[in-house]
Amino acid sequence: MNTAQDVVRCSQCTEAVTHHCKICQKNLCLQCKDEHIDKSKSTPHEIIPFTSKHHEWQKCVDHPTELKTFYCQDCKVPICQLCPTRNHKRHGIEVLKDICETSRMTITGDLKELNIFQVEYSKIIKGLEEKAIIYTEHTNNENSSLMKIGEELHKIVDREIERIQKQLANMVKEDLQILQDNKDEMQGSYKKVKYCIERNNRLLEDDNPIEMLEYKSSVDELRLVPSMKDVSPPKLIMPNIKEKKIIEQVVSLKPSVHSILPGFTISKTGDISMVSTRVLMTEPRLIKAIFTHGKKLKGICCESDDKVWVYGDDEEIKQLDKSGSILNVFNAVSKGIQKDIAINKDGHIAFAHEEDECIYLVNKIGIEKFVDMAGWIPYGLCFNLEGDLMVCMRTNNQEESKDPYALCLDSEENLWVGECDTNCIKIIKYLE
Repeated sequence: MNTAQDVVRCSQCTEAVTHHCKICQKNLCLQCKDEHIDKSKSTPHEIIPFTSKHHEWQKCVDHPTELKTFYCQDCKVPICQLCPTRNHKRHGIEVLKDICETSRMTITGDLKELNIFQVEYSKIIKGLEEKAIIYTEHTNNENSSLMKIGEELHKIVDREIERIQKQLANMVKEDLQILQDNKDEMQGSYKKVKYCIERNNRLLEDDNPIEMLEYKSSVDELRLVPSMKDVSPPKLIMPNIKEKKIIEQVVSLKPSVHSILPGFTISKTGDISMVSTRVLMTEPRLIKAIFTHGKKLKGICCESDDKVWVYGDDEEIKQLDKSGSILNVFNAVSKGIQKDIAINKDGHIAFAHEEDECIYLVNKIGIEKFVDMAGWIPYGLCFNLEGDLMVCMRTNNQEESKDPYALCLDSEENLWVGECDTNCIKIIKYLE
């Protein structure tokens, strides 16, 4: 049964609570509500009607008569003013109001970003839905075309079968007539033989000398069986091609292509930045080493996956294949001065500066420091297909790195690294 002691009191007076400030975590009566807002106008407030849930949450678990006004950073739980002297001794204690305000600011900031995310994800979903519709329409059209091809093929096959059937019927009629003519001719000869047999038997029975004297033999005439037309039945000729090959000659299906679209990140302002789908290998793998037989290799440039241009202190620019054979060569006097530059996909030029130990970028605005490499000297430069800058470098005290001096990428994004002291080019796979 409820008593007067069960009534939750205002944090600033003894009146019954009617409202709750979520920012300050204070219970307020109707009169103190306005006073609370007026006293600290610089602080944002969120006043809501008080419910029993607020009271139950505010009660300390270990000290039911006390309210939670502090936060234990070690235990990650709200506590009352008595807890730091007992169960939470020597723990990091913060004012609950401050923690809630920080959390509220984080939630508010996240909410703004989430609203931006919602818009971007909605665009993606809409795009996927439209793509599914286009895909379905395309495949339905392809299926309709396939049905039409089937119908046309049926018509063609039916017409050809009908034509061959007529051709076969004519052949059968002609062949059967030949066989009938042969039979009729043989039937006439057979009748004549039968007649001669009956006649000769009668002559022998009658034994009439006059008839015997008048007898003329037909044996020589009947001895020769006349030639006849021979007929072999027609036969369907089936091509020696498997059913699959026959279908492929008529129609075939190019399979759908599955690929990975690059992801992207959404900034706090809603700007979109593409994310590469490729990752660095844990251990880059050496594919091949090419010895240039030159002097102090300082620059390389891939012409193709099989050919590379190189130059060094011998002041010769050479074209090599993967075996190291020289395909072309010409002199390029530079008095030993080597400068390397690289151009990104936006047309901006990056160049290495040995004295300043940095890489500068020349864009539409002007020249700006792109990468500060304090303690390292940049040499060869190039950009990969993702737009990332690749740099050959060594420490300014010459103690670290094996002597990479130049680098470039082929169409498969294998890294070609030129070593100055060994005059060797190493082809390295560095991406998964």
